[in-house]
Amino acid sequence: MIFVFHGEDQPVLRENLLRFKHQYGSALFWEEKDSKGLAQRLVSSSLFERSNQRQLVIWEEPPLKELSKPRLSEWEKGVQDLALVFPHRLPPGELDKFSGAKVFFFDPQIPKNVFPLLDAIVGRRRKNAMIQARRLLQEGQDFDFILKMIVWQLRSLVRVKSKAVRGINPYVVQKLQKYTGDWSLDELRRSLSAVLEEDRHRKQGRKRPLDLLIHRIIG
Repeated sequence: MIFVFHGEDQPVLRENLLRFKHQYGSALFWEEKDSKGLAQRLVSSSLFERSNQRQLVIWEEPPLKELSKPRLSEWEKGVQDLALVFPHRLPPGELDKFSGAKVFFFDPQIPKNVFPLLDAIVGRRRKNAMIQARRLLQEGQDFDFILKMIVWQLRSLVRVKSKAVRGINPYVVQKLQKYTGDWSLDELRRSLSAVLEEDRHRKQGRKRPLDLLIHRIIG
């Protein structure tokens, strides 16, 4: 059996993939850059001579050119299961080839009241971003959810600036294109690092004001 995990909501995707992996007695990651040898791995039953459990093989970011329908059909017949994991949403034309697979799609659910903050951040309007952040917190919005949405927005901007927009909603691409000239890729990477660092600090119980993080992001 083949399972496909795709979508922009990578944190939720990862959580679900982890739970999914735990359903198997064992799992391994396919570390090769292409599919050479994968068919043999999937049809091999030598690892299961003492068990009737199927093993899960996980392939992160497989090249789409490697995933032809005949090849996928061959893999589906294996005694091991295969999970294909993508860091973005697959377009309909690519999804068609996975007709025999179980597909899991993870789309960020973004409340409308969060967009003013996200727009202010990518527009580098520090004062407005701080106002919007305080408003969200006063309205009871979860701090961790705000961090997650900021990461999503910054990563989307990195992809638009890098012209790696496959799988991103065309409306989001069009909206973010006007901000690409306001940031360098190095600035975006530093800002993402600042948000991820804040997330680690919070998990360690070291909480800091959101205003401070916004100042680090925008500069």
